[in-house]
Amino acid sequence: IEKMLRQELFIDRGRYYLLPETACQYAYLDNPAVTVARGRVRIDVRLSGKLGMDVGGQCVTAAADVVRLVVSGKPVYAGEKIGLSDVRVDEVSNEAYRALLQQFLESAVPRAVQINVREGLQRILADRQSTYEVTVTRLSVSELSAEDNVLRATLSFALAAR
Repeated sequence: IEKMLRQELFIDRGRYYLLPETACQYAYLDNPAVTVARGRVRIDVRLSGKLGMDVGGQCVTAAADVVRLVVSGKPVYAGEKIGLSDVRVDEVSNEAYRALLQQFLESAVPRAVQINVREGLQRILADRQSTYEVTVTRLSVSELSAEDNVLRATLSFALAAR
């Protein structure tokens, strides 16, 4: 999941920009670290930012700020994808940012964290040394759990080979 976040969201010098960067302002997330515990996927990340305005060619701005936060979500299976629901800010080093971040992260995190189970299974099967072309014809997930840094899914699937 951490690798997926880095490939999908943190693509600009390891950062995910929340605002377009200008001479007077910036806001970005970086340094994501993912753990899995107590039924939730937890993402520890750092927010760096400075908000300001250009007034007569001069930046009027507050001091730059760095905030540590932990966001978590419950893994769910829908539409052949494992994703996150019930996304929330669990910890934030500066409470003034909680409401702003909660609203933004509720929409951004579920879009970024989606594992297509059929595609993953198909890739595993394609990597095998075989003269047969194998495809997944039916797929379901009956159990999904998140404990001890492991995301577990019980899969049931059917294959066709040519």
